[in-house]
Amino acid sequence: MRAELPADEHFEAGGETAGARIRSYAETGAGCHSVALPEALRIFHAGNALHPPAKHVPPGGVGAGTAAWAESADPDADARPGPEPEPPEHANVPLVWIDVERPGDDEAAFLRDELRFHPLAVEDCLRGRQRPKLDRYPGYYFMVLYTAHLNGDRKRIALHEVHLFVGRHYVVTVHDHPIPELREVLARWRSSPHELRTSGAVAHALIDAIVDDYFPMLDHFAERVDEVEAGVFAAQNANMKHILGLRRELTLFRKVVGPERDLLGTLLRRDVGFLGTELSLYFQDVHDHAMRVVEEIDTLRDLLSVALEGQLSMSSNQLNVTMRVMAAWSIILMAITLVAGIYGMNFHIMPELAWHYGYAFALGLMAFIGVGLIAYFRHRRWI
Repeated sequence: MRAELPADEHFEAGGETAGARIRSYAETGAGCHSVALPEALRIFHAGNALHPPAKHVPPGGVGAGTAAWAESADPDADARPGPEPEPPEHANVPLVWIDVERPGDDEAAFLRDELRFHPLAVEDCLRGRQRPKLDRYPGYYFMVLYTAHLNGDRKRIALHEVHLFVGRHYVVTVHDHPIPELREVLARWRSSPHELRTSGAVAHALIDAIVDDYFPMLDHFAERVDEVEAGVFAAQNANMKHILGLRRELTLFRKVVGPERDLLGTLLRRDVGFLGTELSLYFQDVHDHAMRVVEEIDTLRDLLSVALEGQLSMSSNQLNVTMRVMAAWSIILMAITLVAGIYGMNFHIMPELAWHYGYAFALGLMAFIGVGLIAYFRHRRWI
């Protein structure tokens, strides 16, 4: 789902291309700073020099816009489990972060030809609306995540898609909307570069920030579910459309967080050398948070289902009460009408017709029957 959020500032000044769509940052001797894109590309390719990506040939041969990468001697070398030692000439390659916002055809060509990412991964970045997933390519991982925020105008959840490429010495993020979590991690990287010295640490910080921002959404949904429950059990007429809409939002949220929990579980089960085994505990913590979010969503959905059933039961009970009241008054009126119908028959020999008090007697009889039936139904709590 691509719901729009109010305008929000993105990363501050950095190396940009035309249209301010590509920004680049790198770790230098003086800390983390924005760098020009050519410098970022130089660092990027320096880190990739030891393990160049294998040549990706689409069905039917090399098509337009597809880079002609050189075949590596062992294309499956980076797919083998276990960390690989880095040679001394690559030990000091700085970490570089390239951020691509609102990707178009030019940015797609940049990702394919300059950064040499697989065309299928680049296609996912452009098409969007991908299921959260983790794909492994030679030399890097490709992840699809979603951020969740509250749309202040519509009072509904807004999900924004984030694509993440993680290699040995680089992180590349691709997204269509400004992502506050990216800005937060960048500020943290700038203020404490010693805490985020590897691509795995940056990836963990991004994923952790995204998952942590799910908890305010849970609080928002919990408040709305409490309001619905209070309205139902206070015998108020809750809006059925509102309940179903809230349930649909929770379902959409569950469809995003559930696969992300599985993504983190898959990441933990694999031995990802360039992410670093020391980060396993930190990723386990994020996985636990994702599991907690999923459990909370399931609990809220169950509560909402109970509230919906309670609303339907209340509506059915209210209908039964209304029908009972209508039945009681129908009986009262029918009994009164019976008396009027008897004395309304056109027979000549009816003693009460000639009686001086006949009219008063008929009215009194109808009043007596009506009052008696009203007293009876009130005693039975029908009216």
